[in-house]
Amino acid sequence: MSHNAKYYRKKLKSSTSHGSMRIDMMLKRANTSEPTSSFEDKQSDSNSRENSSSTTDSLEMDETVQVNNDEVEPTNTAVSMESLQVISEEVELTINKQETESSASASIATVKTVDITSKTDNRLYCAARYEQQFPWLYYSSARCGYICKFCEFWEKSGTKQPCSPFVEMGTQLGSHPTRKLEKHDKSENHQMASKMYHGEFFNSSKSVYQLLQEQHQSYDEEKKKKGRVYIETLIKTAYFMIKKRWALSDNLGEMIDFMGTELGMTQITDHLEINPNLKYTSHASVQEIVASISLTIEQETLEAVREATWYSLLADESSDEGNREQFAVIVRFVQNGIVKEAFLGLIHLHKTDAESLMMAIETFLLAKGVDITKAIFVGFDGCNTMSGVNSGLQRRFRNKVPHQIYINCRNHKLALCVKHLIKEFPILEQLDAMLIEIWKLFHYSPKKYEVFCAVQDLYNFKKLKMIKAATTRWLSHGRALARFLDRYTAILDAIDSIYDDKKDPELLGMRTMITDKKIIAVATILCDILKPVVVFSDYLQGDVHFSRVNTRQKELTDALQHLSQRFGAVAGGLNDQDLYFSRLPRLWEEIDDRTNFAHRLRNAGVFTMVQVAAELAEPMVNGLINEMDDAFHCSDVLQGFRVFELADIPSNLPDLMEYGEEKIRQLAVHYGRPLEDNFKGNQTVCQPVFQQNIMEQQFLAFRHQMFLLSYLLIDGLSINGKT
Repeated sequence: MSHNAKYYRKKLKSSTSHGSMRIDMMLKRANTSEPTSSFEDKQSDSNSRENSSSTTDSLEMDETVQVNNDEVEPTNTAVSMESLQVISEEVELTINKQETESSASASIATVKTVDITSKTDNRLYCAARYEQQFPWLYYSSARCGYICKFCEFWEKSGTKQPCSPFVEMGTQLGSHPTRKLEKHDKSENHQMASKMYHGEFFNSSKSVYQLLQEQHQSYDEEKKKKGRVYIETLIKTAYFMIKKRWALSDNLGEMIDFMGTELGMTQITDHLEINPNLKYTSHASVQEIVASISLTIEQETLEAVREATWYSLLADESSDEGNREQFAVIVRFVQNGIVKEAFLGLIHLHKTDAESLMMAIETFLLAKGVDITKAIFVGFDGCNTMSGVNSGLQRRFRNKVPHQIYINCRNHKLALCVKHLIKEFPILEQLDAMLIEIWKLFHYSPKKYEVFCAVQDLYNFKKLKMIKAATTRWLSHGRALARFLDRYTAILDAIDSIYDDKKDPELLGMRTMITDKKIIAVATILCDILKPVVVFSDYLQGDVHFSRVNTRQKELTDALQHLSQRFGAVAGGLNDQDLYFSRLPRLWEEIDDRTNFAHRLRNAGVFTMVQVAAELAEPMVNGLINEMDDAFHCSDVLQGFRVFELADIPSNLPDLMEYGEEKIRQLAVHYGRPLEDNFKGNQTVCQPVFQQNIMEQQFLAFRHQMFLLSYLLIDGLSINGKT
């Protein structure tokens, strides 16, 4: 033991307590007036026994305790209720035993029964009293304070505050607990929560667990509802951005944040308050949204096409930047009286022959669930693979749908008409190559383009770029030729300046082509010819009725014939400022000034304006007119639809009685009888689309309605919102 062991309390051993009196016996002895000799005698007897504890217990049960009635007084000593109860039971047991043995021992005094009760100290705090007074109160260890069970579960979530006492925050009762509790008990929110508690909890046959589970489910449903509204808003925003051709990956998140923070849209803010990190604006989420929108639009479009009675199919083949052949498929159909167009998709091709194209279309429509026999009209371009009469795509398609009518692409046909002139005039190939080389010279070299711009500044010209002449799009040559002829002098000076600096042989060859008088003459002629042709091409690209195409084509033919006469007049000496052909003499003079004397002598008298007009201008115009007449030939059945053109309705009733009988008969014969088609051993038979006699009779009544409609259009009255 250490030197300061005197400061430590020694631990009592079991042997040390042997023979000692228990505390409760000491208390009993203190409350009695009899000397302790009897206890000492008994104690000496008990020391001789082996088990002191059992002997002491028997002593309490057998021996009689003598109590002085005068000295028994209640004490204010702070004793627990359990110890008082034990003492009371022992005293009662002793008294009962005393009554039974009163005759045996006269020395034992009569013991007065004492009612031992605990006296509560009112100065001490007792929380049980408030919990009994207010049944809604309980102590929450998690929140370190008192909570109202009614308000916690049944108060409206919108009325809860982050620091609401007895609701969201544990409350300490403090020095005036009754005042705080009564104030909360009389509050409006507590009264409503109490009504809900007693109405839903006590008057319901459901258990507490079921009620809490239903409340949790209702909260989840509200949360899901807000999430659905947010996703709906997100998809609508993405669809709007797609229609505007805005980038989604980077802009969708910023757009949603702007709509939520700046515009305060509750559809967004309500969801972000619950799930601030669940915006669905990541790259993967945006891709899923785009795919979902695409799938939805496709399904709606396909459903509308499937429900349509008939539809027209348009298809064209092209190559992408990776030189992969792709076949685009588009349909036109009527929905609720409105003609609509829809893009169905792209078909990747391995072969571009007519048989492969037909098989690709059949497989594609079958996969989309679209009936191919409803394709009553088809439209392709004018190449032989598409429009071939013997084994082209349109011939193979008619074998599947005998009532089908093929309409070739008029705009493509027009471009092919211009391209076919190359066969008769090979010099057009040289002109095309010259335009391509000039465009490449200034397009791919910024330094050379700067020289060209500097030359334009010297002439006080507006700085312009050269326009590319597409080889497959001859109609683009019109603008390219106009730009070339307008900047002819500046182009020559720029090429001379670049050649003097580098002495490039290719530049010398290009300069030789530019100074060729015959090529320049063809350039002026073709530029004037393409002016009305481009106007007609723009008309074909618009929303026009096919029955009016031949009328506009006839107008173009008349304009070209008049142009041929103007070429002859210019060759005779007339100055027509609207024609580039009239600039040809000045261009030839520019060429003579830029060539040496020997070269000018060799080319002297080779070409005159009269020769150019007779040998180049007029033959080119006549060749184009013949090509257009062949390309824009229309079948009799297709011409029959012109009967529904209101502009052709007669202005008087006698002529109306005979109007359209021949054309409607052609349509009735084609669609009113079964048709049979044989192609390479494959026979197809289709039933009539209409009954021939009914179709003719209905038209006789319908032409009177068209007569009235034509008068309304003449008077300028509105029909279906149009004038």
